[in-house]
Amino acid sequence: MKQISRKNWGWKITATGIVFLLLVGGLTGCDQGKTVSRSDFLLDTFVSITLYGESDEQLLDQPFERIEALNSSLTAFETGSDLGLIKENAGIKPVTVSEDTYRIIEKSLEYSKNSGGYFDVTIGPLVDLWGIHSPETKEAPTQEAIDAAKAKTDYKKIILSPDDQSVYLTEAGMAVNLGAIAKGYIADEVMAVLKSEGVKHAIVNLGGNVLVMGGKADNSDFGVGVEDPRNPGNGYLGVLSIKDGSVVTSGDYQRYFVDVAGNKYHHILDPFTGYPANSGLIQVTVVTNASIDADSLSTTLFLLGLDEGLKKVEALPDVEAIFITSENRIVVTSGLKDSFVFDQANYGDTYTITFR
Repeated sequence: MKQISRKNWGWKITATGIVFLLLVGGLTGCDQGKTVSRSDFLLDTFVSITLYGESDEQLLDQPFERIEALNSSLTAFETGSDLGLIKENAGIKPVTVSEDTYRIIEKSLEYSKNSGGYFDVTIGPLVDLWGIHSPETKEAPTQEAIDAAKAKTDYKKIILSPDDQSVYLTEAGMAVNLGAIAKGYIADEVMAVLKSEGVKHAIVNLGGNVLVMGGKADNSDFGVGVEDPRNPGNGYLGVLSIKDGSVVTSGDYQRYFVDVAGNKYHHILDPFTGYPANSGLIQVTVVTNASIDADSLSTTLFLLGLDEGLKKVEALPDVEAIFITSENRIVVTSGLKDSFVFDQANYGDTYTITFR
C-alpha cells in the first residue's frame, strides 16, 4: 500500500460541519467477486476506496495521488498554503491560488449566499478561537473574544477575481475555513478520476463521507449505515440503500469539549451567534448526487433546525435528508421512504420515526 504522509489539514478543525469524522456507518455487502481496495489514515481520518469488478490495484494510484495533491493545495495550517496566504494577506492584497482552491472557495461562496449566511466560508476566526478537537475539558472563550471573532466572519467580504484566479479577504483578521465542504469536494474529484479510468462500480469513503457509483458488481445497491448519535461507534439506526450518490452526516458528538461545570460545546458553530449551534438537532444525514453538495447541506440543515431544514430540502431537487432531534425524533424526507430501513427491533424503544 502506498503511504501518504499525514499533514495538518484545512478541515481538521471544522466550524460549520462535521466533515472529517462524519458518522455515516459502514458499507454492507462484501461478496462482489473481483475487488480491489486500499485504505490509509488521511485527512485526519480513515480513508478507503474500493472498486468492484476490478482486479488491477494500480487503478487506485491516481485517486490517492489526487488526495495528496489536494492536501497541498487546501491545507489551512501549513506554511505557504493557499489558505494560509489568503489569511496572511487579509486586508492587504489579493492572493492568486491554485485552480482547486479557487473552485472550492467559489463554490463555498455560492453555498454561503444560498444559505443566507448559515454556511459561511469565512468562519475561520471563530473556528480558530474555539479550537474544538477531540473530547477534552476546558473553558469556553469569553464573550468579548467571541464577539471579536464573529465580527471577522462575513462571506460578503470575499472578493474573487476569475481573471487572475485570486482571492481577497477585505478585512484584516479574516480567514477562510473549508471544514464543511473540503471532503465533499475531494470525494467528487476522486470519483472523477475513477470514472476517467473506466471504473464502473466504486465506493469512496473519506472518514464516513461516502460517495458510491454504479452499485455493486451484481447491480444491487450498496448499503450505508446511519449511526446512532446517542451511542456513536456502537450501532446503526438503519441502513440506506443507494446505487449512485453521496451520503454525508453532521452531528454534535465527535468533536466537542466540556467545561468544569459540565457544559458541552460541540464543533458546529453558528456564525450568527458565534456559539455551537443550538437548533434542536443532534444529527443530520443528507443524500444527494454530489458529495460537495451533501457536505455543505449537512452543515446548513443542522444549523437551520428541523422545520427550516425540511423547507430547505423540499425546495431543492434531488436532495433527501434524515433529521434526528434532541428529543429522539427521526424525521425522514419522503424520497427515502423506500430506501431507508429503520432498525425497529433495536431502536424502536429509543427513537420515534416519521416519514415526511
